Amino acid sequence: MLVHLDMRYASAQEIVGGILRFAAMRHEWEIQFAGGHPSNEPLEDYSTWRPDALVIDGGGRLLAKGKLAQIAGRAAVFVNAMPPRGWRRPCAVLSTDERALAAEAARFLRGKGLSHFAFVGAPGGRWWSDARQRSFRAALKDMGMELEVFEANPATSWLEQENMLVKWLKSLPKPCGIWAAFDQRAKHVLDACRLAGISVPSQVQVLGVDNETLICEQTVPSLSSLMPDFESGGFAAASFLDGILRGGNGRQAEEVKRATLHVAFKGVVERLSTADVNGTARRISAAREFIRQHATSGIDVPHVASALGISVRLLQRDFRAVTGKTVLQRIQEEKLLHVKEMLRKTTTPIDNIGQFCGFKSPAHLKTLFKARFGMTMSAYRLSAEHNRE
Repeated sequence: MLVHLDMRYASAQEIVGGILRFAAMRHEWEIQFAGGHPSNEPLEDYSTWRPDALVIDGGGRLLAKGKLAQIAGRAAVFVNAMPPRGWRRPCAVLSTDERALAAEAARFLRGKGLSHFAFVGAPGGRWWSDARQRSFRAALKDMGMELEVFEANPATSWLEQENMLVKWLKSLPKPCGIWAAFDQRAKHVLDACRLAGISVPSQVQVLGVDNETLICEQTVPSLSSLMPDFESGGFAAASFLDGILRGGNGRQAEEVKRATLHVAFKGVVERLSTADVNGTARRISAAREFIRQHATSGIDVPHVASALGISVRLLQRDFRAVTGKTVLQRIQEEKLLHVKEMLRKTTTPIDNIGQFCGFKSPAHLKTLFKARFGMTMSAYRLSAEHNRE
């Protein structure tokens, strides 16, 4: 068997560990390694060896399909990559279970008391990154939550992308839980937070995938990460190929066109990027939720502090540090959002809307509304009516 994986990453090393564990039970197996490491021979150099099977990652895309088929032998396992178009030999795709990872990311971050969430995918797009984003959005939707997504432009330089990421991070509502598609991408997020002056984990909490300890334990702060069971995935890949080579466990190998092998989810390794030791992010999330529910009932800062069981001083300090706004500013924002909703959805006279949304003076409300949204309440209602038509 020939194995071509990028051995710089712990995930690839663990997959190899699983393959070798299976091979130890098959003394007739011979395993060679190509590419992915300076000491390994290029993949092309094994074309005359004619291995019986191949385990390969996305790096093999550089080979022509015919050359790859020649090297692959009777069957192949593609790791986090799809087989080339028109591939006709038995194969399997080994990948992480994106739904399981996304569900755990949503559960873990929601468990921190957060109500705002964001996703940063792989630059340039990858099918597995897109799948994680879709599954994360779906998991959050089931919880009644929404998702912000960073859209990177691969055509721009790294410096431009970093500046875009900094700007996007500043725009997110805080506190916010951010899931990055993989650990290196999560490191990019932490670096951008440092440039933006955003505090981790009190303003944003960052979670990666793969538990690449070389990255996770050296970032500032250290990075929490979801940990797939790559070693068992390697074992499953070897077992699949062994079944094909031995006749498909009672089936003809030709009957097995393509299989899907999922890497199981092992657990969460929590480090400082999500360890809100002082509970600041949780308190501010609770404060925002209380304000959202009660803003129109005449609440003020002491009401919010009392609901959280903390002092007014601590609430004001932490709220500004995390959100960049005062508690009163947030209450007023929420009241204005209710005003917009009434303008869109009801025919209540404009001069009467203020009393339903916690404003004592209609004139003061009109002034605030125009300053905040750049148009009068009458103009906003008229535009909303035209949009419905």
